[in-house]
Parts: sequence; structure tokens; C-alpha cells
Amino acid sequence: MDNCSSIPSQVLIFNSAPCPPQNVSAEVNCLSNDLTISWDAIKEADHFLVSVIAENGGKSEYCNTTNTVCSCNVTCGNTFMVQVTSVRGACSSPHNQNHSILSAPCQPQGIRGNLDCVTNSAWISWDTAPGADSYTVSAVGGWNYIANCTTSSNTTCEVEDLACGVLYNFSVVAKNSNCESQPSDTINLQTALCSLSGITAVTQCHNSSILVLWKGEGNTVYTATAEASDHTYLSCNNTGTSCYLYGTQCDLHYTIIVSASSDQCSNLRSPPYRISMEPCPPGNVVVNATCEDRSALVSWSPSPVAETYHVVAMGVDGHVHTCNTTSSNCSISELHCGQQYDVFVTASHENCTSKASQNGTLNTGPCEPDGFWVTSYCNNQSALLSWTPSDNAVDYYGCAQAENGDMLYCHSRNPTCTIQGLDCGTVYNFSVQASEGTCNSSFSDAVQSGAAPCTPDTVDVQLWPMRMEIQVMRFNWTQITCRNTEYLLKLTGSLLGDNQTQFELSSYWTSMTYFEIPLPCGSSYSATVASRNTAGTSDPSVPLIETTAPCPPIGVVYSGNSSFATVSWNASVFATTYTVYDNSMTPKAQLCYTAGLSCSLFNIASTNLVITASNTAGESEETSVPNGGLQAPVLDVKQAMPTVISLEWSQIDAASHYSLFIRKQDSSSESQEITVYGESIILTDLSPNSTYCFSVSAEYVATRGPESEPVCVQTEQRLAQ
Repeated sequence: MDNCSSIPSQVLIFNSAPCPPQNVSAEVNCLSNDLTISWDAIKEADHFLVSVIAENGGKSEYCNTTNTVCSCNVTCGNTFMVQVTSVRGACSSPHNQNHSILSAPCQPQGIRGNLDCVTNSAWISWDTAPGADSYTVSAVGGWNYIANCTTSSNTTCEVEDLACGVLYNFSVVAKNSNCESQPSDTINLQTALCSLSGITAVTQCHNSSILVLWKGEGNTVYTATAEASDHTYLSCNNTGTSCYLYGTQCDLHYTIIVSASSDQCSNLRSPPYRISMEPCPPGNVVVNATCEDRSALVSWSPSPVAETYHVVAMGVDGHVHTCNTTSSNCSISELHCGQQYDVFVTASHENCTSKASQNGTLNTGPCEPDGFWVTSYCNNQSALLSWTPSDNAVDYYGCAQAENGDMLYCHSRNPTCTIQGLDCGTVYNFSVQASEGTCNSSFSDAVQSGAAPCTPDTVDVQLWPMRMEIQVMRFNWTQITCRNTEYLLKLTGSLLGDNQTQFELSSYWTSMTYFEIPLPCGSSYSATVASRNTAGTSDPSVPLIETTAPCPPIGVVYSGNSSFATVSWNASVFATTYTVYDNSMTPKAQLCYTAGLSCSLFNIASTNLVITASNTAGESEETSVPNGGLQAPVLDVKQAMPTVISLEWSQIDAASHYSLFIRKQDSSSESQEITVYGESIILTDLSPNSTYCFSVSAEYVATRGPESEPVCVQTEQRLAQ
């Protein structure tokens, strides 16, 4: 049924495999070659199986234990792999990681030896010992005479500096990274006595010889024998107390004895004397330059006899740098940039110095470029970098670093380079370095420059009409596409064309693209606009050279009458044309337009005349023509006597005086002008029977009004007396 279930089955119990042992370690006892393995306990393990397997296929050892330690004896001179396994019932853990361990090397066998009576040394040989990495030979003689030698790969070793007439016991010990073997069986060798007194030897530097000196007796023939470190022999003999050993070679040690017998191992010999020849010229000189700090590591093959080395680096510019060392390399520093150095090495031993090695060549990196200059181009947001070429340089690398760390680069083989993609309004630190293909110079001193905005392309001016002899000008310019750009308008010029009255004006820095400045009439000016932001200031724009409208004409003179009159004036600075208007009507009527300085008028009906001066910048304010306040007087002429005429005229209020014009008809003489203060005059002494025409005009200072209508009178014949 749906709501029923069966009785549970019987419980099945099973055990999982135990975990592998942890922290397994193995140690060998060098004296007994007993190997001890230990590990951490595993709770669920019944027991442990340990296997110790020889790598060379030799005897293997096994151990079955419930403990956490196991010991076994292993053979010498072998490498063993150790494994520990946990066991629980029928299940075993996976093998733990294998452990490798060396047993002690085997004891050296077959030791043998012979004496070298010239050098008073012993050559000891033996059979290879399994498991050995190196060997040490010990020589122990009576009276605490001890000597030894060590070798890593050979099974022969020379034990030097043995004493004369001493019995030595020689033994060999093998070694590896863990243990030393038991010493080998010993052999005995007896060195001969040295009955002759000590000798002296002197190296003849660079002469391939050694002078040997001793104390001799009678006519005994003494033989000097030298054994070199390459086991070659030289000898010389003499019945005296010295002789020369010829054919010696550099870089060799020599051991010398003097004997009075042909048997070098007899007692009739001297103790050994050791000496070295001068070092050979150092070979395999290698110069490795370090670009960053202008230094170089000089290395060479070491000499077996050299005590010190002397390195010399001579530059083309005369700079010399030296260093001394006891090793086979030396570092020279503070070298000059852009130089080639010849490098050589000498080796020294005592009083002898070798000949110089073959020269090595060192080229230092180029010097940092100087004469560095940056020219920015705002139109394409680039910068041209230029500098003085560096000696030995084949490549140049320019860079521009912004304040936020962004970098831009350029590469060139010439002393110019263009960096593209500058961000307008950003300040950059520009620098350049040179490279000769291997080493780069230091960067030049940074030049700080910004991607400054461009100069405005176009500057124009909008002119307002002249007011109170002042003209307001609105200057406009093109906007620059660059963030946070400001503009400065600057004007320089002079007043009324006079170089002694110069001016200089400027706006404040503004973000607007226009600015208004007032200037007096008759001014000439040059206007420029510069732009700036945090990256720098542009060059000024192309100058806009213009003038303001001229000032009103002055010195205006009106002469004539209402029928015909002439208006004249003085020139206004920068005026190109002048216009006379009738100002009595609206709009005012133009009566005359001229480029000259006078104008003729006919049938003048108005006394309200004005004149202006103009140029391309506009028209000046008006100047009134003086006849507007000086009307023509009304003339009345009476004949008092045949040749006496009385003239009166109407008063003109603005007049200061009058001019009377007398014209005699039918006469070639010019008209006569008389200045009259008042409104009347009596003329006498006129010619009889003549016709005279009279007219009068009012005047004020330099201004003359129109003439009155002329009045003509006929004089009579004088009465007889």
C-alpha cells in the first residue's frame, strides 16, 4: 500500500583506506650506515610498511611495524629511495612521496704513492670509492708534521710542502654531501734528508731565466734542478755558487733544489725553494659596459701566479680611469659619455709585472642631447623637438609626460622629432635621449611646455558712430576649440598721427570672443588678440591695422555772399573726404563732397551750414560753417557831394567788424577792401564822373559772412572854384 514500508535491511559496515603517513624523514648514521625512518602516527592504521630500495639495484630492505619509526642497515656508497605505507585491514594508503637519501661513501681502497724529490711532495693514488664526491689525503709525520690535499674528481692528489727526512703516514677519506667514509688503510713514505744549506733564487723578469745561488765547497759540481707547475724540468750546474736556469716561462711556479749528487733523492741536496715567474699578459679580456651608470666590468682569465691586477681605460678625449684588484675582474666607473676607450690589463707578482694584455674596446653610451628646444603647433596639436646631435648616436627618442603621468613618444634618426596627439590645454614635460644602438643616454633636462591654444585666425572690428569725438569699436575674433581658453585684446597706436603721443591699451583676459574699446578721433592703431589657458599663451594674432574716424575739421572759413561763396578748412588727420551740408532741413542736404580742402557754393539760401570729415572708419562730428551766425548787412548809399559818398548798413549782432569792398567800374585795378569798425563810413576823394559799386560783409575773428547786395553810384563833376 502507499502508506507502508518494509523492515530496514541488515547494516553493512566497511572501512575506508587509511591516509598516507605524513612528515616522513630519513637519517643515516655515517659510522654504521644505519638508516632510521620516522613519520607521524595515523589513528586508523593497523601497521606500516616501509621499503628502502637501492637505486643501483643492490640490496633492498623492508620493514613491517606498528610503530612510527623503523631502522635498517644499508650498504655504503649508494642512494636509497624510501617509501612508507599505512595499512588498515585489507586496504593500504597511497604511497607517500618518495624520499631519497645517500649512505656514507665506501672506504677508499688500493692506496699507493711515490715521492718527488725535487718538490719534496708525495703523489698519492687510490681506487674510486662508490658514493664519493671528493677525497682528502692526510699526511701525518713525527714531530707534528702534517700535510694534506683535496681533490673532487681525480683519484690522484699531490701532497706538497713535506719536510725533509720525515716518515709520513698517508691515508684517504672519501666524502659526499652527507657523510665521510672511514679512513683508508695507511701507507708510509720517508722523505730524504736535506744536508746542504738553504739556497736562494731570483726571478729575472721578462728574461725567461732564474738565478740560483748557494754556498759551495771546493771543486764540487753542484746541479740546480727546477720542476715547473706543469711538471717540466730545467737544470744547470756549476762548480761555483750560482747558475742560471734558462727557458723559464711566465705563469709557472718553480720548485728548485741544489744537489751535490746526480741522485736527487740523496741526502746531499738542499731543501726545496719555491719561486714564481712573472705573470703572462692577461688573456681573454672581456669588457661588458653598463649603460645606466657609465661603468664597465672588465674580466680576464686569471693567472696562477698573479697577486694583483691593474686595469687601465684610456679615452679618446684623454680621460684615464684605473682600478686595482686581486680577483679576475674589476669595475671601472665614472666614464665619460660618448667616448671610445682602450682597455688593457697587467698582472703583477712580487716585483714583476706582466706585459699589457691585448686592448679591449669600450664605447660608452652617447651624451644626453643638449640645445634642446620645443616648438608647439596648436593647429594639429603637435610639438617639434629639436636638439644638437650627439656623437655616436644613431637613434633619438623624444617623450612628453603630462601631469597625470600619460606619456607620448617619438623616434628619429635625425636631431628633430615630432610628437603628435597633444591634448590642448595640457602642460607637458618634454625631454629627449640618444642611443647608439646598445646604450641610451640620460634624458635631457626637461623643458616644460604646454599644448597652448592657437592664435585666433580672424580679428575684425565693428565701428560705432563718433560721439563727443570718441569712437567706440567692438573687436570680434574667432573662437578657439580648446578648453578653458581666455583671450586678451591689445591695441597700440598714436593720436592724430603724432609719434610723440603714443598709447597702449589692452582688455582683461576674458572668455568672450569680443571686446569694446573707445578711442579718440584721428587715432591710428594696431589690434592683436592672444589666447591662453593653463598650458600657455599663444602668439599674438596677425595685426589689424586701422584708424578711427577723423576729428571734425577746424579752421573753417566762409567767404562770399549768398549768390556765390567759398568754404575752406584745415585738413583733418586720416580724413579722405569732406562733406558740407545744409543743416536747416531734415534730413540735412549735401551741398558739397570733396577730397580737397575747399568747396564752392552757389545761391546759398541757408545760413545753417555744417562740414564733416570722413574715412573708411566713419564720419566725424559736425563743424558749423561760420556764415551761419554772420548774415549779409543791408547797405544804404547816399551822395553828399559830387565826389563824397556816405555809406550806412544794418548792424549784425555777431560781427566784430566789417569789410567794405569798393569796385570802380571800367577800371583795370583790383577792388579795394577797407576794414570798418561800426556801421557807417564817409568816402571822399572819389574820382569824378566815375561809377563805383559798394558791398559790405560782417566779420568775427577769422570768420567772414556773406557780402551784401552791391549798390552802384555815379559821381559828378567837381564844381569850378
